[in-house]
Amino acid sequence: MARSETAVQRLTTLGLLLLWEGVLNRSRLAGLLSLSDVRASQQIQEFRDEHPRWLTWNTKSRSYHATPGAYAAAKRDEKNRDRADSLARYLNLVGVPYVTGSGQNVSPICAAFPDISTPEPKAFATLSRAIRLGVLVEITYRSMEQAGPHRRIIAPHHLVRAGRRWHVRAYCEARQSFRDYALGRIVGASILSQPGEHRANDDPAWNAKVPVRLIAHPALNRAQEDVIHHEYFAGTASRIVSCRGALVGYFIQDVRAATDLKTQRPPDYQLAVENLDEVTPWLFPA
Repeated sequence: MARSETAVQRLTTLGLLLLWEGVLNRSRLAGLLSLSDVRASQQIQEFRDEHPRWLTWNTKSRSYHATPGAYAAAKRDEKNRDRADSLARYLNLVGVPYVTGSGQNVSPICAAFPDISTPEPKAFATLSRAIRLGVLVEITYRSMEQAGPHRRIIAPHHLVRAGRRWHVRAYCEARQSFRDYALGRIVGASILSQPGEHRANDDPAWNAKVPVRLIAHPALNRAQEDVIHHEYFAGTASRIVSCRGALVGYFIQDVRAATDLKTQRPPDYQLAVENLDEVTPWLFPA
């Protein structure tokens, strides 16, 4: 009999915990998912029944520990899934507090600094709802080009976190083009009744797939190159990342990859973009 969607989700959740924490125990599961001890034990038993070779009981910690077989299975699964996606789902599950300096952070995982550009919940929810409904939104916006609050009618199609900031990708009725709007610069947002005529499928830059070939910066010495190859490229000489055209500039900024080898040099830049001819049309204007 096929498992229900809820059962599959439970197994996936326990699999993430086992993979990224190395152990499964009743108290951790109960505290994280707000379960009773009995229900937490039942879920672990369900996971053991599904994956009997992935767990071994450790009497000292009174926990189930991940076996080499569990990690071998995860490595095989990486052929079909992105390891970064798996880690992102785990972090979304457990949360990532930042280091406050107060000594009260008890999580072994933390962010080095807080999010300084968290969007207003109302604006975020308004845009998210408009995207689901496929309708226009009137926003009051401030930009570096036009610092005073001004109105825009947009047809949003995606909310995007790019580096430290959130953006909405949308068609601007006034500019008659697709643009990015930083959520932190939106002063107000109101849903309109009119449907948006321009959707994600109509956005050429959003749908363009641009390969970005990253290499170690050519100014690094051989030993330093080897460090970069191990850290970013799994031991190979380069890595190609497929990126939406509209997001290429954000991606290169975030990984701090040099596009001008003469002015952007180590130690500030340790990566470089090799295929500049393909990438340059998608970069932000200088």
